[in-house]
Amino acid sequence: MAAHLSIVLVEDNDDLRELTADALRGEGHHVVALSCAEELEDHAAVAAANVFLIDLNLPGEDGYSLSRRIRQVQPLVGIIIISARSELQDKIVGYDSGADWYLPKPVPFGELSAALKSFARRHQAQQVESVTPAGGLRLQQRALHGPAGSVRLTPAEETLLIAFARAPSGRLESWQLLELQGMDSAEASKTSLEVRITRMRKKLAQAGAQGHCLESIRGIGYQLLTPVQVIA
Repeated sequence: MAAHLSIVLVEDNDDLRELTADALRGEGHHVVALSCAEELEDHAAVAAANVFLIDLNLPGEDGYSLSRRIRQVQPLVGIIIISARSELQDKIVGYDSGADWYLPKPVPFGELSAALKSFARRHQAQQVESVTPAGGLRLQQRALHGPAGSVRLTPAEETLLIAFARAPSGRLESWQLLELQGMDSAEASKTSLEVRITRMRKKLAQAGAQGHCLESIRGIGYQLLTPVQVIA
């Protein structure tokens, strides 16, 4: 095993919960096994979790809502949804709610173990790649990290920031930005782009960017003025 993980398992089926928890402990993981989302508030170890394994059909708060709530608070934590609901739309909603993996039940333990190993490798890489360029930020897997903390980006925001980070001098013209965001040159689209730029400035500042980090260049476009390291 690449690393031992701290795992929170949320599953309301008593037998399945205990079998899964025992198997995970047998691989060296630390496991907190809970029967519903509401029990999370009673366990301080939850804050240090590396991975959450979440069933969808929970009593009280359901798995989708729980995944969204966890993702907002812990942008880099692993979330694996495990559910008997295997329709495509269920999976899409699961990924949209913040899941990294969606595994339909019954899940062979070998497959779950492989998913955890994959996450452990990524987790170790994140720990090694912890140096942010001086005065700058780091972008990795749709999360922006900086001296003030981490901020989750939408897919559109991630595309936008990667383009700025890789552009010569961090400068992009308005037509390039509109094209990147799938917009035309209509005034409504330009207004929408300005709104997205404003939101991006806010998230850059939340991560710790100082001063005028994303400048408007009159009649041309915009320029990113803070270093952003993009980690694939």
